[in-house]
Amino acid sequence: NMQRLILFSCLVCMGLGFPQFIPVAEVQNIRTGELIAVNAENLDINGCLVGPSGEKVCPLGAFGSDGQSRVQFRGNKGPGQTGSNGNAGPISQAGLPIDPAAETYKKQIEAYQKWAEQQVKNAEKQLGTAGR
Repeated sequence: NMQRLILFSCLVCMGLGFPQFIPVAEVQNIRTGELIAVNAENLDINGCLVGPSGEKVCPLGAFGSDGQSRVQFRGNKGPGQTGSNGNAGPISQAGLPIDPAAETYKKQIEAYQKWAEQQVKNAEKQLGTAGR
């Protein structure tokens, strides 16, 4: 019996050590009327930062207060009647966003370095023939 009491006490202490969601306020979504419970840091139970109008910024993306708009690495959707087709920018094999301009710039730098190395080789050849 004593062993069970100690085990139970350990389990209770471990449960108290985990972070818990303690709501201190509610934010009402201005569009949908949904009440969103938030803690002291304005985070909801999913860890999303909730704005004053009910918009959310989450680890997986941002979600508008209209319940429709969202911005993620994939499958974006703009507000209604805006013509947004939901296409996100390109992503890598790992699923992270890629900046096409930065990738092009990297290729330009590599090409320039190869060109500069060739110019040095050409100059060495020309100097080697001087005075013959």
